[in-house]
Amino acid sequence: MTTPDLPKRRILVALRDKKTLRTVHRILGGTFCPIDIVSTIAEAEARLATEHPYLVVVDHELVLHEHGRKVLTSRAHTPCLVLMQDAEPTELGEMLGVDHLSYLLANPMPLLAEEMSITALKLIRGEIWGLEKYLAWGVEVRTMDLTDAAERTVAVQALDADVHAAGFGARVAAQATLIADELISNALYNAPVDASGQRYAADIVRHGTRPLSGREQVKLRYACDARYLAIEVTDMFGTLDRSMILRCLAKAGGHMIQNVSMNTRGAGIGIATVYGTCNHLVFNLEPGVRTEVIALIDVRFRPAELSNAVCSFGVFAA
Repeated sequence: MTTPDLPKRRILVALRDKKTLRTVHRILGGTFCPIDIVSTIAEAEARLATEHPYLVVVDHELVLHEHGRKVLTSRAHTPCLVLMQDAEPTELGEMLGVDHLSYLLANPMPLLAEEMSITALKLIRGEIWGLEKYLAWGVEVRTMDLTDAAERTVAVQALDADVHAAGFGARVAAQATLIADELISNALYNAPVDASGQRYAADIVRHGTRPLSGREQVKLRYACDARYLAIEVTDMFGTLDRSMILRCLAKAGGHMIQNVSMNTRGAGIGIATVYGTCNHLVFNLEPGVRTEVIALIDVRFRPAELSNAVCSFGVFAA
């Protein structure tokens, strides 16, 4: 019996810290893809001039180096994953200026080892959908299909009851319900567009009943494996794009939602709020078809135990 090989796509790793490098090499080695290792931006530039890696993994200090940003931006079609260990939250906005930065892991290794492996495999396999990829096998997933805007409250209340019943307490319940409410609100009111591209639901009063038909219906899914509580919301319009996401995250960086103007229309406030509330935020995008947002809350630690205030994120496109 033989097993199919994953595509032999090369990964370029540019890290200066040898301990982190060894950990990252072991994690990405599990993809069975060839891995090229360098320790300076000059070496990375030389490799990028002659090779076409499928993924570049780099530490945040190399990205913040002016020449490093120039090198990475010159390869705008190569996905870039940044490790932001022991960095200041205020540095996030500057890093998001790298046009093609799509993946950031903020907490020290090996805490996010699984997430690095998942990110690489989602890219290599082209399989991006579903919260199940971030949780242990066999978890029970609760699903609610909203057919009326008024069901948003019912869905959030059901999530709140399940989180309390699972024993995670008021803090996690407050995080989870805030995230679910914001993501559902974005899906109900900011995502829908008409044939001319106008966001026809943006100015609708955001309470009370409104029947949802066809692609207007919104799906909420959530599950927990005692490591992460994952909350997933999907709309069938696919109007959220990568540039909009990065603008919102950049505004949220440093002081999180306080940096986002409360006069901003659209999904910006909601995205910034969710980003400042969870530990890992994932966007799966299929333009014009669907948007799936997955927020992960780490239920293993108290807030003070996760000293890095920056939330990890990933933006994947089908």
